[in-house]
Amino acid sequence: MRGINARFLSDLTSGELSFFLRQVKERKEELSLEIRGGYINIYYRGGNLLKITQKRNGYSFQFDSRYCLNKGDDSRYEHITGLDSSSASDYADAFELLIDEMQNWFSVHPKPEREYQHQLLVHNSSIVDIEYQVKNLMRLDMLMVSDDRLIVAENKYGLGAIAGSAGLAKHYRDICRVLTGSELKKELYDSVQRITECKHSLGLLDKPVLSLDQNKHEILFLLAGYHPKSRSLHNEMCGLEITIPVRLLFMSADNYIIDLSEATAL
Repeated sequence: MRGINARFLSDLTSGELSFFLRQVKERKEELSLEIRGGYINIYYRGGNLLKITQKRNGYSFQFDSRYCLNKGDDSRYEHITGLDSSSASDYADAFELLIDEMQNWFSVHPKPEREYQHQLLVHNSSIVDIEYQVKNLMRLDMLMVSDDRLIVAENKYGLGAIAGSAGLAKHYRDICRVLTGSELKKELYDSVQRITECKHSLGLLDKPVLSLDQNKHEILFLLAGYHPKSRSLHNEMCGLEITIPVRLLFMSADNYIIDLSEATAL
């Protein structure tokens, strides 16, 4: 189950990790903090900027140094890989440098779907988690809560993301596997409750989710920048056996407000 303990929460709100929580709160247009199992991820524009893991005697910090490479200037790679992985002050001092390296990497290797998802997170309080890893089986793009109902959302940005090995049909079957498996489903629901409790304690969410009806859930396919006249969606979903309700929400690539009343049943 996802969640972090009381000591971790205290260190984020007023202890040695408070710098990082403050950055997330002050720069929510760029940064988000997501709760994992005994660790947190801080995302920058949808990419994982920093992983902070609780250890017995402190914390470890991890930045993906590959963001320093393959963008025309690798000069900071040595400095960043030399940071003390157990030093909060090292990573606080280097925080702007890490962001700069990721920003430069994104300018060469743009990730529009990730950036779009981050903007969805910024503009919609109904989203309680992103990039939720289900054991070693799959990753769910977004978890949302609306009217005490869990919504598992899959984001697709542009026409090319509809079909193929990571297309909507596969995602639908994978999500159904989670929502129909008693152990996976219970872990998911318990995690949503614990995640929202932690985020509420950190001041990142107005209120925790105290109860969810486990018999009420749905799947949402959010399609951004999709051409409505394209046959790709029909071809992808044709013949798919619908066992759990799924709705489609078409949005423009520059609109980040999720209006569930505009979603239509598949």
